[in-house]
Amino acid sequence: MVNTPLAGLRVMDLTRFVAGSQATATLAALGAEVIKIEVPPDGDPYRVQGTERLGDQSVLFMSLNSGKRSVALDIRSPLASDAIERLLHSSDFLVENARPGSLAHHRLDWESVHARHPSLVYGSISGYGDVGPDASRGGFDLTLQAESGVMSVTGSAGSGPVKVGAPVLDVGAGLSCALGLLAAHIERLGTGRGRHVCSSLLEFALAGLGTLAASYFVSGEVPGLLGTHSPTFAPYGGFRTSDGWIVLAGAGSEDLWVRCCRVLGVEDLLSDPRFVDNAARVHNRDELTERFEQALTGRTSAEWMHALEAEGVPAAQVRDVAQVFDGPQPDALGSVQELTHPQAGPYRVVGSPIRIDAEALPYPRPAPSLGADTREVLTGLGLSDRDVAHLVEAGVAIAP
Repeated sequence: MVNTPLAGLRVMDLTRFVAGSQATATLAALGAEVIKIEVPPDGDPYRVQGTERLGDQSVLFMSLNSGKRSVALDIRSPLASDAIERLLHSSDFLVENARPGSLAHHRLDWESVHARHPSLVYGSISGYGDVGPDASRGGFDLTLQAESGVMSVTGSAGSGPVKVGAPVLDVGAGLSCALGLLAAHIERLGTGRGRHVCSSLLEFALAGLGTLAASYFVSGEVPGLLGTHSPTFAPYGGFRTSDGWIVLAGAGSEDLWVRCCRVLGVEDLLSDPRFVDNAARVHNRDELTERFEQALTGRTSAEWMHALEAEGVPAAQVRDVAQVFDGPQPDALGSVQELTHPQAGPYRVVGSPIRIDAEALPYPRPAPSLGADTREVLTGLGLSDRDVAHLVEAGVAIAP
Protein backbone atom coordinates (compact mmCIF):
# COMPACT_ATOMS: atom_id res chain seq x y z
CA MET A 1 0.00 0.00 0.00
CA VAL A 2 1.37 3.42 -0.97
CA ASN A 3 2.06 5.80 1.90
CA THR A 4 -0.15 8.63 0.61
CA PRO A 5 1.55 12.00 1.23
CA LEU A 6 -1.63 14.06 1.73
CA ALA A 7 -3.16 11.78 4.37
CA GLY A 8 -4.80 13.88 7.09
CA LEU A 9 -5.63 16.81 4.81
CA ARG A 10 -9.20 17.69 3.85
CA VAL A 11 -10.54 19.15 0.62
CA MET A 12 -13.90 20.90 0.34
CA ASP A 13 -14.82 20.10 -3.25
CA LEU A 14 -17.29 22.41 -4.99
CA THR A 15 -16.32 21.27 -8.48
CA ARG A 16 -18.35 19.79 -11.33
CA PHE A 17 -17.59 18.52 -14.83
CA VAL A 18 -14.11 17.36 -15.91
CA ALA A 19 -11.44 19.94 -15.07
CA GLY A 20 -12.46 20.48 -11.45
CA SER A 21 -13.13 16.81 -10.87
CA GLN A 22 -9.66 15.98 -12.23
CA ALA A 23 -8.03 18.36 -9.76
CA THR A 24 -9.79 16.96 -6.71
CA ALA A 25 -9.43 13.34 -7.87
CA THR A 26 -5.68 13.93 -8.00
CA LEU A 27 -5.73 15.15 -4.40
CA ALA A 28 -7.84 12.13 -3.38
CA ALA A 29 -5.35 9.73 -5.00
CA LEU A 30 -2.56 11.47 -3.08
CA GLY A 31 -4.39 10.68 0.15
CA ALA A 32 -6.45 13.78 0.96
CA GLU A 33 -10.02 13.35 2.18
CA VAL A 34 -12.11 14.93 -0.56
CA ILE A 35 -15.60 16.02 0.53
CA LYS A 36 -17.65 16.57 -2.62
CA ILE A 37 -20.49 19.01 -1.94
CA GLU A 38 -23.51 18.33 -4.13
CA VAL A 39 -26.64 20.45 -4.26
CA PRO A 40 -29.92 18.49 -3.74
CA PRO A 41 -31.99 17.08 -5.22
CA ASP A 42 -29.88 15.95 -8.19
CA GLY A 43 -26.26 16.59 -7.21
CA ASP A 44 -23.49 16.79 -9.79
CA PRO A 45 -24.98 17.14 -13.30
CA TYR A 46 -22.73 14.32 -14.53
CA ARG A 47 -24.70 11.85 -12.40
CA VAL A 48 -27.27 11.75 -15.22
CA GLN A 49 -24.96 12.45 -18.17
CA GLY A 50 -22.99 10.17 -20.46
CA THR A 51 -24.00 7.25 -22.62
CA GLU A 52 -22.72 4.37 -20.49
CA ARG A 53 -24.27 3.26 -17.22
CA LEU A 54 -23.71 0.53 -14.68
CA GLY A 55 -27.13 -0.15 -13.21
CA ASP A 56 -28.51 3.33 -12.56
CA GLN A 57 -25.07 4.91 -12.11
CA SER A 58 -23.37 7.11 -14.71
CA VAL A 59 -19.98 5.74 -15.73
CA LEU A 60 -18.99 9.31 -16.61
CA PHE A 61 -19.58 10.45 -13.03
CA MET A 62 -17.92 7.37 -11.55
CA SER A 63 -14.80 7.79 -13.67
CA LEU A 64 -14.27 11.36 -12.48
CA ASN A 65 -15.22 11.02 -8.82
CA SER A 66 -13.69 7.81 -7.55
CA GLY A 67 -11.97 8.27 -4.20
CA LYS A 68 -14.28 11.02 -2.95
CA ARG A 69 -17.03 11.32 -0.34
CA SER A 70 -20.41 12.91 -1.10
CA VAL A 71 -22.20 15.41 1.13
CA ALA A 72 -25.52 16.48 -0.37
CA LEU A 73 -25.99 19.97 1.03
CA ASP A 74 -27.57 23.05 -0.54
CA ILE A 75 -24.92 25.73 -0.15
CA ARG A 76 -27.49 28.32 -1.26
CA SER A 77 -29.70 27.85 1.80
CA PRO A 78 -29.16 29.90 4.99
CA LEU A 79 -30.01 26.71 6.89
CA ALA A 80 -26.76 25.19 5.62
CA SER A 81 -24.53 28.08 6.70
CA ASP A 82 -23.48 26.57 10.04
CA ALA A 83 -22.51 23.27 8.42
CA ILE A 84 -20.65 25.10 5.66
CA GLU A 85 -18.67 27.19 8.14
CA ARG A 86 -17.75 24.11 10.16
CA LEU A 87 -16.61 22.35 7.00
CA LEU A 88 -14.54 25.35 5.90
CA HIS A 89 -12.93 25.53 9.33
CA SER A 90 -11.95 21.85 9.16
CA SER A 91 -10.65 21.97 5.57
CA ASP A 92 -7.19 22.64 4.21
CA PHE A 93 -8.31 23.29 0.63
CA LEU A 94 -11.40 24.52 -1.18
CA VAL A 95 -11.57 23.85 -4.92
CA GLU A 96 -14.23 25.27 -7.24
CA ASN A 97 -14.82 25.70 -10.96
CA ALA A 98 -17.90 27.90 -10.89
CA ARG A 99 -18.19 30.82 -13.29
CA PRO A 100 -16.02 33.63 -11.84
CA GLY A 101 -18.03 35.75 -9.41
CA SER A 102 -20.95 33.39 -8.99
CA LEU A 103 -19.97 32.10 -5.55
CA ALA A 104 -19.88 35.59 -4.05
CA HIS A 105 -23.67 35.39 -3.59
CA HIS A 106 -23.11 32.58 -1.08
CA ARG A 107 -19.98 34.07 0.57
CA LEU A 108 -17.93 31.22 -0.86
CA ASP A 109 -15.74 33.28 -3.17
CA TRP A 110 -12.02 33.66 -2.44
CA GLU A 111 -12.25 37.08 -0.77
CA SER A 112 -15.09 36.07 1.55
CA VAL A 113 -13.63 32.70 2.50
CA HIS A 114 -10.11 34.10 3.02
CA ALA A 115 -11.44 36.81 5.33
CA ARG A 116 -13.08 34.20 7.55
CA HIS A 117 -10.59 31.32 7.14
CA PRO A 118 -7.23 32.85 6.23
CA SER A 119 -5.27 29.59 6.43
CA LEU A 120 -7.34 27.79 3.80
CA VAL A 121 -5.79 27.31 0.33
CA TYR A 122 -8.38 28.16 -2.32
CA GLY A 123 -8.31 26.80 -5.87
CA SER A 124 -10.29 28.15 -8.84
CA ILE A 125 -10.52 26.63 -12.31
CA SER A 126 -12.17 28.51 -15.15
CA GLY A 127 -12.40 28.53 -18.90
CA TYR A 128 -10.69 31.82 -19.69
CA GLY A 129 -9.03 32.84 -16.43
CA ASP A 130 -10.17 34.95 -13.51
CA VAL A 131 -9.28 38.36 -14.99
CA GLY A 132 -9.66 40.04 -18.37
CA PRO A 133 -12.57 40.68 -20.74
CA ASP A 134 -13.47 36.98 -21.07
CA ALA A 135 -13.29 36.11 -17.37
CA SER A 136 -17.06 35.91 -16.94
CA ARG A 137 -17.56 33.54 -19.88
CA GLY A 138 -18.22 29.89 -19.29
CA GLY A 139 -15.91 27.52 -21.12
CA PHE A 140 -15.71 23.87 -22.07
CA ASP A 141 -12.89 21.82 -23.53
CA LEU A 142 -14.39 22.01 -27.03
CA THR A 143 -14.89 25.77 -27.03
CA LEU A 144 -11.46 26.46 -25.58
CA GLN A 145 -9.78 24.17 -28.09
CA ALA A 146 -11.38 26.39 -30.73
CA GLU A 147 -10.63 29.79 -29.20
CA SER A 148 -7.14 29.01 -27.88
CA GLY A 149 -5.66 28.19 -31.28
CA VAL A 150 -5.32 24.47 -30.57
CA MET A 151 -7.87 23.50 -33.23
CA SER A 152 -6.24 25.81 -35.78
CA VAL A 153 -3.16 23.57 -35.85
CA THR A 154 -4.96 20.24 -35.37
CA GLY A 155 -6.21 18.41 -38.44
CA SER A 156 -5.25 18.47 -42.11
CA ALA A 157 -6.31 20.23 -45.28
CA GLY A 158 -8.71 17.39 -45.95
CA SER A 159 -10.29 17.28 -42.50
CA GLY A 160 -10.30 20.95 -41.61
CA PRO A 161 -9.83 21.95 -37.95
CA VAL A 162 -10.60 19.10 -35.54
CA LYS A 163 -10.63 18.82 -31.77
CA VAL A 164 -8.20 16.61 -29.92
CA GLY A 165 -10.23 13.49 -29.15
CA ALA A 166 -9.48 13.42 -25.41
CA PRO A 167 -10.42 16.41 -23.18
CA VAL A 168 -6.79 17.43 -22.85
CA LEU A 169 -7.45 21.03 -21.78
CA ASP A 170 -9.80 19.93 -19.00
CA VAL A 171 -7.28 17.41 -17.70
CA GLY A 172 -4.37 19.81 -18.03
CA ALA A 173 -6.16 22.65 -16.24
CA GLY A 174 -7.15 20.27 -13.44
CA LEU A 175 -3.62 18.97 -12.96
CA SER A 176 -2.23 22.52 -13.11
CA CYS A 177 -4.59 23.56 -10.34
CA ALA A 178 -3.57 20.57 -8.20
CA LEU A 179 0.10 21.48 -8.67
CA GLY A 180 -0.55 25.07 -7.60
CA LEU A 181 -2.55 23.96 -4.58
CA LEU A 182 0.29 21.77 -3.35
CA ALA A 183 2.81 24.58 -3.82
CA ALA A 184 0.57 26.94 -1.83
CA HIS A 185 0.18 24.30 0.88
CA ILE A 186 3.96 24.03 1.26
CA GLU A 187 4.19 27.81 1.64
CA ARG A 188 1.34 27.80 4.18
CA LEU A 189 3.28 25.39 6.38
CA GLY A 190 5.66 28.27 7.01
CA THR A 191 3.37 31.28 6.86
CA GLY A 192 0.08 29.92 8.17
CA ARG A 193 -1.78 31.74 5.40
CA GLY A 194 -3.54 30.37 2.36
CA ARG A 195 -3.28 31.56 -1.22
CA HIS A 196 -5.68 31.81 -4.15
CA VAL A 197 -4.53 29.38 -6.86
CA CYS A 198 -6.05 29.91 -10.31
CA SER A 199 -5.81 27.82 -13.45
CA SER A 200 -7.79 27.84 -16.66
CA LEU A 201 -8.27 25.84 -19.82
CA LEU A 202 -7.05 28.79 -21.87
CA GLU A 203 -3.80 29.17 -19.95
CA PHE A 204 -3.03 25.47 -20.22
CA ALA A 205 -3.77 25.57 -23.95
CA LEU A 206 -1.45 28.56 -24.41
CA ALA A 207 1.30 26.73 -22.53
CA GLY A 208 0.86 23.82 -24.93
CA LEU A 209 1.29 26.18 -27.87
CA GLY A 210 4.58 27.42 -26.42
CA THR A 211 6.97 26.28 -29.18
CA LEU A 212 4.56 27.22 -31.95
CA ALA A 213 4.00 30.60 -30.33
CA ALA A 214 7.75 31.22 -30.04
CA SER A 215 8.17 30.60 -33.76
CA TYR A 216 5.25 32.91 -34.54
CA PHE A 217 6.66 35.67 -32.32
CA VAL A 218 9.92 35.57 -34.27
CA SER A 219 8.72 34.97 -37.84
CA GLY A 220 5.24 36.47 -37.81
CA GLU A 221 4.07 33.41 -39.76
CA VAL A 222 0.80 31.93 -38.51
CA PRO A 223 0.99 28.12 -38.30
CA GLY A 224 -1.79 26.27 -40.08
CA LEU A 225 -3.19 22.77 -39.88
CA LEU A 226 -0.30 20.44 -39.17
CA GLY A 227 -1.99 17.04 -39.32
CA THR A 228 0.29 14.63 -37.50
CA HIS A 229 3.42 16.41 -38.72
CA SER A 230 5.75 18.86 -37.03
CA PRO A 231 6.13 22.41 -38.36
CA THR A 232 9.86 22.40 -37.60
CA PHE A 233 11.09 18.84 -38.31
CA ALA A 234 10.74 16.33 -41.14
CA PRO A 235 10.26 13.43 -41.30
CA TYR A 236 8.38 13.76 -38.04
CA GLY A 237 4.75 12.64 -38.17
CA GLY A 238 2.25 10.01 -39.16
CA PHE A 239 2.46 7.76 -42.23
CA ARG A 240 0.17 5.10 -43.70
CA THR A 241 1.21 1.47 -43.85
CA SER A 242 -0.59 -1.44 -45.51
CA ASP A 243 -2.84 -1.97 -42.46
CA GLY A 244 -2.83 1.23 -40.44
CA TRP A 245 -0.61 4.07 -39.33
CA ILE A 246 2.77 4.54 -37.71
CA VAL A 247 4.56 7.68 -36.61
CA LEU A 248 8.21 8.28 -37.42
CA ALA A 249 10.56 10.66 -35.63
CA GLY A 250 13.36 10.43 -38.16
CA ALA A 251 14.50 14.04 -37.95
CA GLY A 252 16.30 14.22 -34.63
CA SER A 253 19.68 14.16 -36.39
CA GLU A 254 21.13 13.67 -39.85
CA ASP A 255 22.21 10.19 -38.80
CA LEU A 256 18.58 9.30 -38.00
CA TRP A 257 17.50 10.67 -41.37
CA VAL A 258 20.02 8.42 -43.13
CA ARG A 259 19.01 5.34 -41.14
CA CYS A 260 15.32 6.05 -41.75
CA CYS A 261 15.82 6.22 -45.52
CA ARG A 262 17.86 3.02 -45.54
CA VAL A 263 15.23 1.06 -43.59
CA LEU A 264 12.49 2.24 -45.97
CA GLY A 265 14.60 1.51 -49.04
CA VAL A 266 14.54 5.10 -50.32
CA GLU A 267 18.27 5.82 -50.27
CA ASP A 268 17.92 7.93 -53.43
CA LEU A 269 16.39 10.67 -51.25
CA LEU A 270 19.75 11.12 -49.53
CA SER A 271 21.20 12.74 -52.66
CA ASP A 272 18.05 14.66 -53.62
CA PRO A 273 18.67 18.42 -53.17
CA ARG A 274 15.04 18.88 -52.06
CA PHE A 275 15.89 16.96 -48.88
CA VAL A 276 19.48 18.04 -48.29
CA ASP A 277 18.84 19.18 -44.71
CA ASN A 278 16.00 19.47 -42.22
CA ALA A 279 14.93 22.94 -43.40
CA ALA A 280 14.69 21.67 -46.99
CA ARG A 281 12.75 18.61 -45.88
CA VAL A 282 10.26 20.76 -43.96
CA HIS A 283 9.84 23.00 -47.02
CA ASN A 284 9.21 19.95 -49.23
CA ARG A 285 7.29 17.92 -46.67
CA ASP A 286 4.44 16.95 -49.01
CA GLU A 287 6.80 15.39 -51.55
CA LEU A 288 8.73 13.64 -48.77
CA THR A 289 5.54 12.26 -47.23
CA GLU A 290 4.38 10.94 -50.60
CA ARG A 291 7.65 9.07 -51.15
CA PHE A 292 7.66 7.65 -47.62
CA GLU A 293 4.09 6.40 -47.90
CA GLN A 294 4.79 4.78 -51.27
CA ALA A 295 7.37 2.69 -49.44
CA LEU A 296 5.49 2.18 -46.21
CA THR A 297 2.25 0.92 -47.74
CA GLY A 298 4.11 -2.14 -48.96
CA ARG A 299 4.29 -3.73 -45.48
CA THR A 300 2.28 -3.90 -42.26
CA SER A 301 2.75 -1.63 -39.28
CA ALA A 302 4.13 -4.50 -37.20
CA GLU A 303 6.69 -5.38 -39.88
CA TRP A 304 7.86 -1.78 -40.15
CA MET A 305 8.06 -1.41 -36.39
CA HIS A 306 10.34 -4.44 -36.19
CA ALA A 307 12.62 -3.07 -38.93
CA LEU A 308 12.72 0.49 -37.59
CA GLU A 309 13.37 -0.52 -34.00
CA ALA A 310 16.19 -2.79 -35.13
CA GLU A 311 17.94 0.27 -36.62
CA GLY A 312 17.17 2.54 -33.67
CA VAL A 313 14.76 4.79 -35.56
CA PRO A 314 12.15 6.25 -33.14
CA ALA A 315 8.72 5.05 -34.28
CA ALA A 316 5.40 3.93 -32.86
CA GLN A 317 2.26 2.22 -34.04
CA VAL A 318 -0.93 4.26 -33.78
CA ARG A 319 -3.05 2.17 -31.40
CA ASP A 320 -6.73 2.33 -30.61
CA VAL A 321 -8.05 2.40 -27.06
CA ALA A 322 -8.61 -1.37 -26.92
CA GLN A 323 -5.05 -2.05 -28.08
CA VAL A 324 -3.68 0.31 -25.46
CA PHE A 325 -5.49 -1.22 -22.49
CA ASP A 326 -5.03 -4.78 -23.73
CA GLY A 327 -1.30 -4.14 -23.90
CA PRO A 328 1.17 -4.88 -21.07
CA GLN A 329 2.43 -1.37 -20.26
CA PRO A 330 -0.69 0.10 -18.54
CA ASP A 331 -0.90 -3.10 -16.48
CA ALA A 332 2.76 -2.82 -15.46
CA LEU A 333 2.20 0.79 -14.38
CA GLY A 334 -0.97 -0.04 -12.45
CA SER A 335 -2.83 2.54 -14.53
CA VAL A 336 -6.22 0.81 -14.30
CA GLN A 337 -7.90 0.28 -10.95
CA GLU A 338 -10.90 -1.90 -10.18
CA LEU A 339 -13.33 -0.63 -7.57
CA THR A 340 -16.69 -1.85 -6.32
CA HIS A 341 -19.59 0.57 -6.17
CA PRO A 342 -22.25 -0.31 -3.57
CA GLN A 343 -25.06 -0.14 -6.16
CA ALA A 344 -23.35 -0.56 -9.54
CA GLY A 345 -20.92 -3.29 -8.55
CA PRO A 346 -17.36 -3.68 -9.90
CA TYR A 347 -16.02 -1.13 -12.36
CA ARG A 348 -12.66 -0.07 -13.75
CA VAL A 349 -11.19 3.42 -13.93
CA VAL A 350 -7.94 4.97 -15.06
CA GLY A 351 -6.08 6.02 -11.96
CA SER A 352 -3.90 9.00 -11.17
CA PRO A 353 -1.03 9.70 -13.59
CA ILE A 354 1.25 10.14 -10.55
CA ARG A 355 3.27 7.28 -9.06
CA ILE A 356 5.30 7.40 -5.86
CA ASP A 357 8.19 5.06 -5.07
CA ALA A 358 7.30 3.14 -8.24
CA GLU A 359 3.79 2.49 -6.93
CA ALA A 360 0.49 3.60 -8.47
CA LEU A 361 -1.77 5.72 -6.27
CA PRO A 362 -5.04 3.81 -5.73
CA TYR A 363 -8.26 5.65 -5.06
CA PRO A 364 -9.22 4.95 -1.44
CA ARG A 365 -12.89 4.29 -2.21
CA PRO A 366 -15.32 4.03 -5.13
CA ALA A 367 -17.29 6.98 -6.45
CA PRO A 368 -19.93 7.92 -3.86
CA SER A 369 -23.68 7.65 -4.10
CA LEU A 370 -25.42 11.00 -3.75
CA GLY A 371 -25.24 12.09 -0.11
CA ALA A 372 -23.68 8.81 1.01
CA ASP A 373 -21.46 10.58 3.54
CA THR A 374 -23.66 13.50 4.56
CA ARG A 375 -24.60 12.21 7.99
CA GLU A 376 -21.13 10.94 8.94
CA VAL A 377 -19.34 14.11 7.83
CA LEU A 378 -21.80 16.56 9.38
CA THR A 379 -21.97 14.77 12.73
CA GLY A 380 -18.18 14.59 12.64
CA LEU A 381 -18.21 18.39 12.43
CA GLY A 382 -20.26 18.59 15.62
CA LEU A 383 -23.83 18.69 14.30
CA SER A 384 -26.24 16.39 16.09
CA ASP A 385 -28.33 13.69 14.44
CA ARG A 386 -31.31 15.95 15.11
CA ASP A 387 -29.58 18.84 13.29
CA VAL A 388 -28.96 16.63 10.27
CA ALA A 389 -32.54 15.35 10.34
CA HIS A 390 -33.77 18.96 10.34
CA LEU A 391 -31.68 19.75 7.24
CA VAL A 392 -33.03 16.65 5.50
CA GLU A 393 -36.63 17.49 6.40
CA ALA A 394 -36.14 21.02 5.04
CA GLY A 395 -34.84 19.65 1.73
CA VAL A 396 -31.44 21.24 2.33
CA ALA A 397 -29.57 17.94 2.68
CA ILE A 398 -29.79 14.32 1.58
CA ALA A 399 -28.59 11.75 4.10
CA PRO A 400 -29.57 8.19 3.15
